[in-house]
Amino acid sequence: MTALQVAGLVARHGRRTVLRGADLQVPQGSITALLGQNGSGKSTLMRSVLGLHPRQGGTVRVLDLPENVTGPQVRGRVTYVPTGGAVMPQETARTHFEFGRRIYPRWSLERALESAADLHVPLDQRAGRLSTGQRMGLALAYALGSSTELLLLDEPTNGLDPDHRRRLAQLLVAYASNGNSVLLSSHVLPEVEGLADRGAFLRGGRIILEADLDDLRAQHTIVQAILPDVLPAGAIQRLRAVPGVQDCEVQGRTLTVQVQGEPGALLAALADLKPVDVQSKPQPLADAYADLLGGAA
Repeated sequence: MTALQVAGLVARHGRRTVLRGADLQVPQGSITALLGQNGSGKSTLMRSVLGLHPRQGGTVRVLDLPENVTGPQVRGRVTYVPTGGAVMPQETARTHFEFGRRIYPRWSLERALESAADLHVPLDQRAGRLSTGQRMGLALAYALGSSTELLLLDEPTNGLDPDHRRRLAQLLVAYASNGNSVLLSSHVLPEVEGLADRGAFLRGGRIILEADLDDLRAQHTIVQAILPDVLPAGAIQRLRAVPGVQDCEVQGRTLTVQVQGEPGALLAALADLKPVDVQSKPQPLADAYADLLGGAA
């Protein structure tokens, strides 16, 4: 079953069209990152799924519910955490969790408490007195405690330090391993690499690519070779002519080459130069982001 299917979604802010026929799928059991620059419509898409932002066109299907259903039927099976979290400033974490017990049919106090402990959220302090990271942690613990089948997390790592980002990644992996699904938005690529297994790239109001992140990285390889001497005359031109080679850079005796697809042909060509050492690694996701969305991550 597909956890979320969006087809041809159109949404506006005033006179400005933000989403121009966006298509998106979130497979069951996946953690999908919705990637795009600030203002690209990530939050609008999430809010439109729940009916919190009006749609001017397209269809949305959540889990096995009928198309374009909103209201209690959706909110009982989907939890949405907006940017910065959504907490009641005068209430403690314990009060939030008691409220969740009354709202969600599958509420798990055990999961909420474990998540709060992992994210170092005080249970008996008013939310308004918590730090930014603690408030976000409370919102995330509440969402995980809801035990709904789909989480929509808008910039969930805002305010979290590196240790808490790692802990959140572990919590989300455990959540998805039980057959649940996550759609999270971000423009911070190093964080996404540790959180998500799929990426959906949003540009110009449309999803221009959906891909497994490992497959996306594997499409390009960075090969670095340490040469025994300076590069012979004409060698750089011969390397650039190798099928798949996109860029070559030489600094002293270090040669760095970006290759599209498998680097076998390049490695064969490098063998003639008798390199001292050769290493290859997948392209960083940040480079793919820049290539697809036209800017640095």
